[in-house]
Parts: sequence; C-alpha cells; structure tokens
Amino acid sequence: MLGRLRSPRLIRMYDTLVVDDPGHPELDGATVLVLEQARGSIDAVPDPGDPGSVLAQICEGLAQLHRAGWVHGDLKPANVLLMRDGSVRLADFGLAAEMEGAHAYVPVFVTPDYTPPELLWAEVDERGARVRPSADVWAFGVLAHVLLTGAFPLPGGTPEARSDAALRHARGAQKLRLSPGLPDAWREIVRDCLAPAHAGRLGTEALLARVEAAVGVARVPRPSGPRSRPALAGAVATALLTVSGLGVAADVTHRSAMTGEGTPEHRPVLVASASRSYVSPLPDGPRRLRR
Repeated sequence: MLGRLRSPRLIRMYDTLVVDDPGHPELDGATVLVLEQARGSIDAVPDPGDPGSVLAQICEGLAQLHRAGWVHGDLKPANVLLMRDGSVRLADFGLAAEMEGAHAYVPVFVTPDYTPPELLWAEVDERGARVRPSADVWAFGVLAHVLLTGAFPLPGGTPEARSDAALRHARGAQKLRLSPGLPDAWREIVRDCLAPAHAGRLGTEALLARVEAAVGVARVPRPSGPRSRPALAGAVATALLTVSGLGVAADVTHRSAMTGEGTPEHRPVLVASASRSYVSPLPDGPRRLRR
C-alpha cells in the first residue's frame, strides 16, 4: 500500500529489502521495509505535544487514506508516529485493506480497546471480516478521549471488560463514560465518533472539518519542506524486519554514491554493522541485504 500512496500524513516507505543471512536463520529471508525515521510513537514519546494538534493530523491522515479507498484497520497510539519536526504520520498498515465498494476485508485480529462493537462479533468468511471506514472513526474517537483525558471512554479495568462495555453500548445497555476533563469542543466529536452503530458515526470528511474547527488549522504543523527521496545523501530511515510474526528493528542510513557512469546509486546500509552489510540490486523484486 505504501508503495502506491504518497500522502503527507502517511509514513513514507523508501525501499523494500530481503535479508540474506544464513548465519542468522531467524532473520534470513525477512522482509525489510525502509521507512522514514520518527522520534517514536505518541505513546512512547515523553512529550508528544499539543494533543489537539496531534489529533488533527491523525484525522487528516485518515481522510487521506479513506479518499484513496483504504481502511487502516488498526488505529491506536502505537501506530501514530511523531516526527522530529513535530508533525505526525500514520504507520503500521499490516491490517490496512482496500475498499471494495462500501467495505473492505480484514483478518480477525484486533486491538480490543480500539475496535468498534460490530467487529467484536463480526461474521467471518474466507476473506476475513467486513470493515468500513467507520471502524477507523470509532478508533479515532477512543484515541481522542485517551489523548485528551488519559482515560478510556467506556468503563472497565481491562481490555476485555471494556470490550464487553462496547458490546453493551451497541445494544443500548451501556452509556459512554466521557471524562469530565474532556474539553467541551471535543465532547460531541467523541460522542459522534462512538455512535453504537456504524451508520450513526461521522463521515471522515465531516469529522476532519469539525476537528480542524476545534483546534484551529493554523495550529497544526505541516511537514517541513519536501520529503527527501532515498537517493539523497544523509537521508535516514528505519528498517522494520518481520520474521514469522517476530518484529525486529534496525536503523538504516541511506548513502548515495556514484556509479562508473556518474549516476547516483542508493545504498541502504545497516548502521549497527555497516562494515559488513551491503545491498545488491536484483533484476526484479526486492533487493537482498547481505552480511
């Protein structure tokens, strides 16, 4: 998906590599995604900044994604990255799905606290569970309440208890527990994101307009300058390795060199062992990262 979309609020993918390292079978054959380098996710950075500004940028990213015909499917704090210039990117599109008409299909894998009630009891076929953009809107409502108040909008001391509360909410047997500390400008936004049925939730464009009105678009930082292409010297990104469900992170520095014909040549190199790692281009498909 990232190879097809170029949106300023979505993390940028520079390259795709394959690890070729028989000496480390747990990594050999792993796919490496070379991404922009971020400070960290908003739940890991000590001071992510003004929550209203962060939420406006998240909403802008969702709108860009939905306009392109995709559903994120796993919006949560760990999948929102804060860049060094203070701007925000959506990341981790492992569950993202392309729309087919009014819905898409996603695997039966959810983060309970950010999953709408209709997906907690969803019917599943060989293609997965049907999901709509309104699922991302629900997740945004939960995320907004958490960022603005530090608490979840449904009662319960565990994710399972809060999921049960979400199901009761969908049946009309449980009310939302909006915090008294939730700013007035956000109270109705969160409530409308968390409508019990998907049809009652805000559309993404309407949500973006209301969020921008709540925070003032002038307060939302824009990415600083053009986003560097990977062939530029000094560009830095993060490579994410996924091996049989195991996530491993490694930093990569993008270096440019000149070929014999004077053409710039891009070479991602593992920083931790740059003297022993290199990338050789293959005729087709991802390049292989060797040790």
